[in-house]
Amino acid sequence: MNKSTLAVAVVVLAGAGYVGANYYVNEQVKQEITKQIESFEQDSGLTVSFANSSVDLFTRGVEITDLIISQPDENIALFTIDKLNVVGYEQDKISPYTELDLVGLKLAKEAEEFTQGMSPELVNATYHLNTSLAYDEASGASEFTFASFAEGIVKTSFNAAFGNSKAFMDASLAASKIQGDTPNLEQELQAQSQMMTAMQSLELKSLSIHIDNAGGLPQLLESEIAQQGMSKADFQAIVAQQLQMMMLPAEIQTAVNDFANGMESLAISVSVSQSQSMMALGQQLSMSMAQNPETLSELIEIKASGK
Repeated sequence: MNKSTLAVAVVVLAGAGYVGANYYVNEQVKQEITKQIESFEQDSGLTVSFANSSVDLFTRGVEITDLIISQPDENIALFTIDKLNVVGYEQDKISPYTELDLVGLKLAKEAEEFTQGMSPELVNATYHLNTSLAYDEASGASEFTFASFAEGIVKTSFNAAFGNSKAFMDASLAASKIQGDTPNLEQELQAQSQMMTAMQSLELKSLSIHIDNAGGLPQLLESEIAQQGMSKADFQAIVAQQLQMMMLPAEIQTAVNDFANGMESLAISVSVSQSQSMMALGQQLSMSMAQNPETLSELIEIKASGK
């Protein structure tokens, strides 16, 4: 066998091995998906179906297509999802990186009980959602992101980075395992207590929020304001009053007021200069705002804009 023939044989065998392994993992994934869906159906009283699922060994990504969430008795579709991608999820540990990408979520007319109070524009929109969690177990650093897009209306994003998050991640994992075992009341209360305690020890590093007009945001907000029996000027006055009562930093108040006027975009980012628990940081921020707002810059750096 010459070198070229050997090379071809290696490639073919490797490809065959990949396909075989992929098939085996696909079958395992389908079983796990079925298990998770059955759990969701029991908790929600809804029925879930999908056209296909697959997994890629290279990316460890799972893709589910054409999901339909229905009322079980009447078999009426309430929600449809074109595609759901999950990357990095591990059932028995917090993965270094996990991402969920939901493409093409649509609400059906029959989903009235879930859409009460929503404007027709939001009910009829197509949604895309993305969320991710990056976690370094060794350092305890973590970063959470969430982004949403309502086609033709609005884009939003939320990012938060934390330190000292190992206790919180461990508590979250323990709570998820308990949920899979049908916990009793005592176990649920204990898990909630552990989560709350761990959350207080988190160290906030940075936080950012963005809202951007994607076509119809001003019209949507003005319509919602009118339905409340207010003019735009009334709304702006109420926003300004509420901001003053909340004792927020001047940069944030200015940005939110500008957004209330222009209804086009809002961007707020906060970074923390010193490592400390969220409880301790919250106490210092409250004291600073109440006693000496000028010292706020020693605790956090704020960047905010609105239009």
